Amino acid sequence: MSLKPRRVDFKETWTNLLGTVEGVITCGQVKRATWNDRFSDVYALCVAFPEPLGDQLYNETKSFLEDHVSKLHMDVCESGEENVLAIYHRHWREYSKGSNYLNQLYGYLNTQYIKTKKNSDADLIYGTYTGSSEENVLEIGELGLDIWKRLMITPLKDVLLKLLLKEIKKDRLGDSINQGVIQGVILSLVNVEQYKKKRPLQLYEELFEEVFLDETGSYYKQEANKLLDEFSCSEYMEKVSSTIHTMI
Repeated sequence: MSLKPRRVDFKETWTNLLGTVEGVITCGQVKRATWNDRFSDVYALCVAFPEPLGDQLYNETKSFLEDHVSKLHMDVCESGEENVLAIYHRHWREYSKGSNYLNQLYGYLNTQYIKTKKNSDADLIYGTYTGSSEENVLEIGELGLDIWKRLMITPLKDVLLKLLLKEIKKDRLGDSINQGVIQGVILSLVNVEQYKKKRPLQLYEELFEEVFLDETGSYYKQEANKLLDEFSCSEYMEKVSSTIHTMI
């Protein structure tokens, strides 16, 4: 790979890069030689002569990811309510892993271009930055997660919450549920903003945890009243202890 800045045809280079980006984000097979060539393309665009093309690369990549997630969102919506959680989880597992790989492929863009435009940790932590995530320049892996939040989780939040609570209730009643899918969907709400320096759990807390805790409190209050009506004090305490042990 030549480190010397040179003239680069953006359209041609992006066309070559796009095929690999599509393979990476879907966790497809990408040969090592192809990976190395595309890594070199990212570098060449960032140091292009006479003007670096990092802005164009960032914007085209953002547009691609937005289009990709929009298609995945449509697939989830068209799967039928009974399949929403499973299809969402399947797409999340692939996309989150692919975003991590893509972040590595764009390593030079992240370290040399984005870091010069990105708001500092102090701005984000202490509140001097007031813009939206769409306005802030993010590393490619972070950008991928932000797009997932905006174009997948936000429009599905009510459906996801309803279905998660429904499955949790079934589990409490002893019905069989897919624990891996339920845990995976909930963890996606945690992991999608883990890159944030300030309140990384805000989405999880506001979208799921607060309602979940209210529902849990109501459920066990009703259960406690039933047990008090049916059992003696000692039997009631045994039932409570058994329930706590089962939950742990």
